Amino acid sequence: MSVFRQLLVLIAGAMLLANIGCRQAARQNGLVLVQTPVAATQPAADMLDARYPNGSRVLFMDQTADPKTEMVLSQGLVAAGDPVVSYDGCAVYFVGKETPESDWQIYRGNLSGDLPKPVTSMPGGAMHPALLPTGSLVFISPVPKMHPGQPQNRLPAIYLRAANGSPSQLSFGARAVSDLTILADGRILFVQAPSNEAGSASAGPALFTINSDGTEITAFAGALTAGSRIEHPRLLADGRVAFIHAASNDLSTRGVAECVSLSRPFQSLAPLFSGELALVSSVEPALGTNLLICAANTADSSHRLALFQVEPAATVLAKPILTDPQWNICEAVEAVARPRPMGRLSTMDPQKQTGKILCLNANFSGDQSMGGQSLATHVRLTARTASGTTVVLGEAPVQADGSFLAEVPTDVPLGFETLDANNHVLHRQPPVIWLRPAENRSCIGCHEPPNRAPHNARPLALNFPITSLNLPAGTTPP
Repeated sequence: MSVFRQLLVLIAGAMLLANIGCRQAARQNGLVLVQTPVAATQPAADMLDARYPNGSRVLFMDQTADPKTEMVLSQGLVAAGDPVVSYDGCAVYFVGKETPESDWQIYRGNLSGDLPKPVTSMPGGAMHPALLPTGSLVFISPVPKMHPGQPQNRLPAIYLRAANGSPSQLSFGARAVSDLTILADGRILFVQAPSNEAGSASAGPALFTINSDGTEITAFAGALTAGSRIEHPRLLADGRVAFIHAASNDLSTRGVAECVSLSRPFQSLAPLFSGELALVSSVEPALGTNLLICAANTADSSHRLALFQVEPAATVLAKPILTDPQWNICEAVEAVARPRPMGRLSTMDPQKQTGKILCLNANFSGDQSMGGQSLATHVRLTARTASGTTVVLGEAPVQADGSFLAEVPTDVPLGFETLDANNHVLHRQPPVIWLRPAENRSCIGCHEPPNRAPHNARPLALNFPITSLNLPAGTTPP
C-alpha cells in the first residue's frame, strides 16, 4: 500500500473514531437544560444577569440512563445559560461569566466532561449564540445594561466569529438587537427594538431577518405592542415561528408563547396554545414534531418553571416531564444531531465602500399618518453617525412611476424622506436600514404594506444616471 493510501486510511479511521465518539457522547435522547436557582435575589446589572442570576447553570441530562444522570457543562462559571447545540450534536455553545463582575462571553462545552472554553472576548460582553449552516458562530454584543446611567458605548449588534477568531459586524442599524436564531433557509432572524425617533412606524419590538453576510435587512413580523418585548424566537417543524411575548419591558416579568406562520408572518399572529395562557420562558423544537416548553408549573403553588413536552397541536401544557424543587428549568434543547439549514451565497465585496438602493415606487405606502394626496418628486437620504446625530447625504429625483435609484455609503444606518414639489415631507423613515459593501438592494415602496409583490415592470429610474451620495466631510460613521 502506498504512503498516500495509508494516509487516507488513517485519516478516514480518525474521522470514523471521532464520529463514533461524538455519537456516543451525544447519547440520543439527551437534554441540555438551563437551571436557575429558585431563591436567587441579587440585583441585575445587565440583561443576562436578569435572565441568569448567579448560580444558573447549563447541564446535560442523559435520559437513557436509569436513573437519569446529570453532567454540568458550565463548570467553573458563576452563571450560564442560552445554550445552542452544534449540528453534529457534539458541542454546546452558551453564555457564561467567570466572576460576578465579569462580562458575559460565549463558551463552548462538550459532553465529555471537559471544562468550557471561551470563544469570544468582546468588550461589553456577548450573548445569544447561534450557528450558521457552515458552523460559524454568530452572536450579539454588547450585553445591554439594566440602568440608563450605566455606560453603554455602542448599541447591541450582530457579529460573526470569523475562521481566524476575529469578530466581524453584520448589523448596522440605529436600534438595539437581541435574541437571534437561524431559519431553515439560512437567514438570521432576530428581534429589533422599536425606534424612538419621530416618524417611525414601529410602535413596539419586531422580528427582522438578514442574510448570513448582513445584507438585505427585512421586516419579518410585528411590530407588537409598545412597551412590550419579544424573546427567544425559534422555527418549528411545522413552519411556524414561536416566540415569547411579554407585555412589559421589565425583564423580571414572564411572557406567553405566541407564533406566526413562516409563509404569512404579518397576518398570522396567534397564541401558541389556544386554551391556556401559561407563562413561558422558552420554546424549542424537538426531533419529530414535538415541542419542548419551559413554563410555569401551575400545579405547583410556587409556579416554578418546569419542562413540558407537547405535540404541536396541543392547546394546553398538561403535566410536566421534569421539575425540581430547587431549580427553575428555564430552557431545554435536545443534545442530538440535526439537519443544517440551507447555505446562502454572498455577492458582498469588502473592497467596495458603496451599495445601490432601488425603490420601485416611493408613492406606494400603507402609512397614512403622514402626507396627503401629493406625490413625491424627490427623496432625501439621511444617515446616522457615530455620535448619534442624523446627517443629510443628499437628494435623489423620483421618476414619474415613483422609482428612484441611489448609490450610498455602506455599513451605516440609512433613512429616507419623500418630499413633494414644495419640499413638504410626505413620509419619513428614520435611519434604521443599511447596505453592505457592493449590495444591490431594492424595495417596493415607502412604508409599503407587508406581504406584497411588486408589479412586473422596469422602473424608469434605471434609464437615468444613478445619483451618488456620500457622508459629509468629517463625518464619523458608526
